Amino acid sequence: MWLPQQSKSIDKVHAGYSLLELTAVIAILGITAAVVMPNFSSTHSSKLDAAAEIQAEAMRYARAEAMRRGEPMGFRQQNAQKRMRVFNLDTATAPWTVIYDVYHPVSKKIWDIRLDAHPFAYADTVSTTKVFQGTCAKPSNIYFDRNGIARCAEPETVPLELYEVTLILGSETRTVSLDGFSGKVTIQ
Repeated sequence: MWLPQQSKSIDKVHAGYSLLELTAVIAILGITAAVVMPNFSSTHSSKLDAAAEIQAEAMRYARAEAMRRGEPMGFRQQNAQKRMRVFNLDTATAPWTVIYDVYHPVSKKIWDIRLDAHPFAYADTVSTTKVFQGTCAKPSNIYFDRNGIARCAEPETVPLELYEVTLILGSETRTVSLDGFSGKVTIQ
């Protein structure tokens, strides 16, 4: 018959970690966290890139739609509000009336960009530079004619030479440029 062996008396030993072991574990966790955590400067950069791309997209869309429809269509930049809206023009009134009824083709919402409220795009500061071939009464309202040429919305006969939106976030800057004659939009 089998009988269990008597267990020998074991002295109680206090188990624990040495200071060297704890330091090694903390160092490994710190290195791992540094590698895994996102780089905040790249987040800044990506938000500014997204803001510039959204601004450029609005300009390109207004131009493409004006040419496709054969009707004037434009955008309004409001720097203090960090806002850009795409609009139609009622050409039956004098001066032409701006109508903010343009829907984004993907989101199906009124085309109204607000960088302060956008989840992926942001800029601390928004400023513009505008160069016209004459005097423009409302230089924030830019429209494209059916040929894709950018003009002042009031008076509607003044051509735009250059329109630049400068976006600043921290120490980084992006500039969205619109050539008034060619309609080309670039981001620098």
